[in-house]
Amino acid sequence: MVKDQQINIRLTDEEFDMIKSRMKKSSFTSMSAYIRKMAIDGMVVKLDIAELKEICSLLRYNGNNINQIAKRLNAGKQIYSEDIKDIKEKQKLLCDMVNSINMKLSKI
Repeated sequence: MVKDQQINIRLTDEEFDMIKSRMKKSSFTSMSAYIRKMAIDGMVVKLDIAELKEICSLLRYNGNNINQIAKRLNAGKQIYSEDIKDIKEKQKLLCDMVNSINMKLSKI
């Protein structure tokens, strides 16, 4: 796609510094791309990927533990209360993290 249309704006030093500061907090490295995104969408949302990666990790951890418990039960073996307690703790942590992300998103 050829970008042949141009918009020129004038900013005060303070306005320019504000835009530059906000751009640095986002994932954008190009001022042009950042301003284009802001002009078209009205906002730029930066997701905390580390939090999402931790949630995925906890989900895998809990899924593996639940699978191991199911295998033990199907084999007629005993399950341990520590395993159930661990899963409940991780599940609570997951819920807290998801609620935290939902609260942050609701402020947008």
